[in-house]
This record gives sequence, C-alpha cells and structure tokens, in this order.
Amino acid sequence: MAGGLSPLRGRLDNSGTKLAWPGGCSGIVLNRRNGEATIKVVGGGLWRTSDTGKTWQRIDDHTVSGRDETGWATTVDQNAPTRMASFSLDGSAGWTTDGLKVNSFATLGRNWDFGSVDWAARVPRTIIAARHETNPPGEVYVTTDGAISWRKLAIRLAEDRDRISMVGALDATTVVYSNGDGIHRSTDVGVTWSKVSSANPQTRVPVFFQGAHYLGTVAGLLVSKDRGASWQTQGAAVNIWQGPFFGYNERAMVVIGSDGVFMTSNAGETWRRAASLKPKEGNYVFSPNWFGCYAWDQVNHSLYASAMGNPVYRIQLGESAD
Repeated sequence: MAGGLSPLRGRLDNSGTKLAWPGGCSGIVLNRRNGEATIKVVGGGLWRTSDTGKTWQRIDDHTVSGRDETGWATTVDQNAPTRMASFSLDGSAGWTTDGLKVNSFATLGRNWDFGSVDWAARVPRTIIAARHETNPPGEVYVTTDGAISWRKLAIRLAEDRDRISMVGALDATTVVYSNGDGIHRSTDVGVTWSKVSSANPQTRVPVFFQGAHYLGTVAGLLVSKDRGASWQTQGAAVNIWQGPFFGYNERAMVVIGSDGVFMTSNAGETWRRAASLKPKEGNYVFSPNWFGCYAWDQVNHSLYASAMGNPVYRIQLGESAD
C-alpha cells in the first residue's frame, strides 16, 4: 500500500443547486478503462472528474438528486463503463447508456436502497430494486420498460444492514434474489421462483463482466455463466461485501470486505491485502456492508471511498493487480 487516505479537494460548481442533508458525497463509480470517476453529491446529482479530482463537471443535466445510503446504489456496467444507474434515496433516480443523457426512473416516494440493471442487454429495460423502509419492510420492485413503470413483487428482503439481501437483473426476463435462504431465480420476471443455490451472497447486486455474473460471499467469489441457473465458487477464500471491481481483464480484481481491501491478478486463486477500510472521521461510517461505497481505479492504481455526509477520499494502492 502506498500513500494514505486523503480527501479530494477539487472545486464543485454547484450552479445554484441546493445541497441536501446530510451533505457530502454518498456514492462513487469508476470507468475502469480511463480512470474517470463519477460521484453522487448529496442533493446535487452526478459529477465527473477526468483528472483524479482536480476538477469536476456535473453530467446528469440536473435529473438526479437525493443520496445513496448504500454502496450499491450508484453502479456501473464494467463491460461498457459509460453505462451507469443511480438508485437515489429521497430524490430522483435514473440510468444512462452514454454517461451523459440520463433516463429518469418513475418515482415511488422515498425510492431506493439499491438495485440491479440488466447490463447484458444492448439497451437495458429490466431493472430490479429494493425500496427503502417500507411497511411491511423489504419491498422489491421490477420494471421491464426502463423504469417508466414498476411492479411490486411478492418477495421480501431483510432491511437489517448486517443481513443478506440481494437482487439481480440477469437478462430481460431472468432475475435473482437472496434473503439468507440461498439464491432464488425467476425466468418470468419475478412471477415464479426456484432455488438454485444454497450459498448466501453478501454483495447486494451481481456484477456482470464478460458474459459472467459475480457475487461475493463471506468465503469468496460465486460465478454464474448461465444467467444464474447455477453458481460455482471461484478461487481462494476472502470476505466480500462489495465488488468484484475489474481491471484490464477478468483476472484482475479488487474486492472489499469486513477484513479490508483485497486484490488479485489471477482470478482469485490468491489474494493480497491492499489496504484497510476507510475509518470513520465524522457523520456516516465507511462500512462495506451498507453506508460505505468503494471503487477501484486500476488506471491510476488507487481506491476511492465515500459515505454520505463525508468528502470522497482516495488512496494510492501502488502495485496494480494486472
């Protein structure tokens, strides 16, 4: 590990935007190809830097607001990292396929904790998402028209931050979920379900990369190459709450867990500890199981960390994983 965690001090031109409670930045994603970082400013939308935080530009045309309460609320398609989605809480959410024009989600009130987009599609339309603090708790919604309309599913998730709760959109009709009782799969967009694995993922949404879907567990990676019909373990044991974040190929990865930041250059056959988690300094904690959001910049060999109410931080990791 090289260097220490330091806050990014680049100027944000808010252009009259009224920032919301609790301030700061609450989410971050990286373009693994060129190192561009996109952050979620609480109440101020999506901002991008191409120079590791020296300057920033708002990129959502004022269509995204609110905040990210979890590290899976703003996500990126790692195959084509101009494609992003922001599942806002207490604000407007949206998705983009070019990193510029944002398509708004139809609002359901307070909206979302996290969600998953069918990034396997050329133009994604199927999205599944966990709604925030519902009564009864744990409501899950799905859309097949790009979030113009939503349908509530019969399944429920645990809202306890330490509990298993995962949803995933794997293709136009295939979705998965987990609630501490293994992985369940539907091929009719959530009408009927079958249990396909007894494994319990800690990551709350799958990561899609080069034809495979990845989930993280307390003991390492789970991988499916058949749209979630079966899941296999891959590599050595490592605790994973967020990731995997990919480098130049499918063998270079970074994952985040309760034990810290781990890196591999051989698809998880071996892992090395690259950094500790960002410690709490004020406001919300950088815990990887809920409030903390992490992203790997493999171009500049650094790691970003954010949590609402805080600045965005960056640490140099030194040696790369590729």
